[in-house]
Amino acid sequence: MIGNYNPENTNIQASELPPVKENLLVQIWHNRKARTGIMIIGFFAIFGIIGQIHTPYPASFDNFPTWLPPSAKHWFGTDYDGHDVFSQFMYGTGVSLYVGAAVALIAVSLGTMAGLVSGYYGGIVDNALMRFVDILLILPTFPLLVILSTYFKPTVTSTIIVIGILSWPFMARVIRSQILTVKQRPFVQASILAGMPGYQIMLKEIFKFTLPLIIINAVYIFVGAIVAQAGLAFFGLGDLASINWGTMLYYAQSQDAVIYYAWWWIVPPGLSIAILGIAANFFGNGITEVFGERAGEV
Repeated sequence: MIGNYNPENTNIQASELPPVKENLLVQIWHNRKARTGIMIIGFFAIFGIIGQIHTPYPASFDNFPTWLPPSAKHWFGTDYDGHDVFSQFMYGTGVSLYVGAAVALIAVSLGTMAGLVSGYYGGIVDNALMRFVDILLILPTFPLLVILSTYFKPTVTSTIIVIGILSWPFMARVIRSQILTVKQRPFVQASILAGMPGYQIMLKEIFKFTLPLIIINAVYIFVGAIVAQAGLAFFGLGDLASINWGTMLYYAQSQDAVIYYAWWWIVPPGLSIAILGIAANFFGNGITEVFGERAGEV
């Protein structure tokens, strides 16, 4: 909006016009917290992609001397079986981030769809969906995740499906709460009175108001999925043949890396998970600030 600007009034100077709202992506990047989170997550993403294409040594190569400390030849040393830990870490980063991204996609899709439909239509549809969501929310997630994992063949795909199915209920609740507020606004009521189909109203008029919640929750689910996969692997569940941060921690624990003082095997995956969690928190807080500022400009 440009206020009372009259195109025919050529005497108005540019400095007298209200500032135009910045592009959303520019505002996000200018926010220090959001930018810090993006840079950290982006670094791991690039590092993981490179690890899928090239590593100093094949991740499964195990003919090096065992328990070597970090050196110029082996940056993160070697493990009990003679693997180069840095090569495994590079490759495992890509696998762990792939799991996180796939789970986030599943959870965001299911949670957003359920929240939109439930919040917009209300009534029987809302009650049925939310009662189902409530049941899933009161269940202890990680124990249920452990139980379900024992009934599926341990593969990366099955891990993604199990974690994804259990990750969407909270997001559905959050999205529904937002929809209940937005659908009372005049422009939505006008669209309803104009006879616009419900799916068009949800996608064209309401969906954009859920974007901040979708973005924030997607990042948290992404990191949470990586932590969940690592937790499953640490307890010997999931695909132990896959190289990822979780299996690195599992084998470090099972092969007594602590006794051999092989900190170089434990610290990289454990510290990376912690750093990603911090990055997600930075990004979430930054996004909240950005959308709060934009709401204040309306």
